[in-house]
Amino acid sequence: MPSEIKENEIDASDEVTHLEFVGDRASASSENIALLEKFLESACKKQKTSHSSSLRSLKITDYPKLSDNKILSILRSYPNITSLNFEQSRSFTDASLIEIARSYPNLESLNVCGNQDITGHSIYKIAQSCQKLRNLDIGFCGNINDDFVYKIVKACKLELLCIGGLKRYKPISDRTISAIVCSCPNLYHLSLKGCHNITDNSVNKLLQRIHNLKFLELDQCRFITDSSICNIANSCPKLEHLDIGTCNASDASICNIVRSCKKLKYLDIRCCRLVTDKVIDEIVQYCSNLEFLSVVGTNITKDALSKLNPKIMIKRDSTLEMDPEKELNDLRTSLVYLVQDLWSTYANLEDIVQYCEDKIKDEHYQNLIIELERDMRGTAERLGLMVRMYGLKEKINYQPTNPEYNTNYVITEFVPRDIKYRGRESLSSHMKFQTPRSEFHQRLSKNEFFP
Repeated sequence: MPSEIKENEIDASDEVTHLEFVGDRASASSENIALLEKFLESACKKQKTSHSSSLRSLKITDYPKLSDNKILSILRSYPNITSLNFEQSRSFTDASLIEIARSYPNLESLNVCGNQDITGHSIYKIAQSCQKLRNLDIGFCGNINDDFVYKIVKACKLELLCIGGLKRYKPISDRTISAIVCSCPNLYHLSLKGCHNITDNSVNKLLQRIHNLKFLELDQCRFITDSSICNIANSCPKLEHLDIGTCNASDASICNIVRSCKKLKYLDIRCCRLVTDKVIDEIVQYCSNLEFLSVVGTNITKDALSKLNPKIMIKRDSTLEMDPEKELNDLRTSLVYLVQDLWSTYANLEDIVQYCEDKIKDEHYQNLIIELERDMRGTAERLGLMVRMYGLKEKINYQPTNPEYNTNYVITEFVPRDIKYRGRESLSSHMKFQTPRSEFHQRLSKNEFFP
């Protein structure tokens, strides 16, 4: 059995194989953080410990100061590690990963989820050098693009792969999904969360070849429809965790999954707006192992949810818990304070725009920045208009968090829907704004902005 962190000390036995630390001061105990810093200090000093040779698995999550030097010290002090989990830890770069590729040829598992400082170059180096690599989580690493993911999955036979949120430059494509199909036949865990460009065609190819999936995330895959979701039921009998939130799923495909995937424990169908109470009836009849269900943003009613086993953790719209008057008042309050917060954001954005116009010479990027400012102003003005029209401040007895926000609102000129803005469709379809920085630009002031 792996040894783990105890409350006040690291197990001193000779067979410590697993160490786990949480570096987030908001959620970790002070004892845990002290142990982490003691562990890193001993590694930096090259101090041999009783578990230097036995340690196989190291997990350091949510630690913002995990620098390249600290990781290099770990590599020198613990030569036999086969599993590294640095999820949401920061401050290390490609240099560390290249050294990991050199130092740990037997590496089997790597998690660097959320690191914005690493690129596909170093991950590809690990995929080439570590032939035993089976688990890889590079989700939300914004500097890794589709081209490198394609090379990475072709270089090793992965069984766990998380590539959600890789969309800053070039998002995951159908070509990469096809490479996963060919190179990873034993895949059991796949996260494609936020991979907006993949289609039913590639998901269907995936499901035709890979039948051992226990974990599948397709959340925010906007082009996924019933066409491929129905095939999940036929191809994934072992499925335990499914997230298809915001996909274009209907009752038919969800019911098919519920009837066929008897081992399902986790089901997220939030914002699947075509889903109704029929799904709940199927869950009651067929899904005895279900432990978690998210139905936020669906057409499932409170009465239907009451039929479910009370042991199931249900995430649902908060409005299902309120009486209509409280719901309405909460919406009023949210809108009023949203406009207040938006003004603060806009004020900061104006300063950024002024700075960028001086520093950025490329006309294309200058125009993008100006349009961003225009969009922000348009949104804020429309929201402010709603607050004024419906008298929401008075209805909620509004008290501004800052006295400067308690000002009057002046609405801009209304114009017909067909009016265009500088040759393009106008932002709001019914309002005109003069926001480009020219002699016609009118700088917003508080009394123009917030009701």
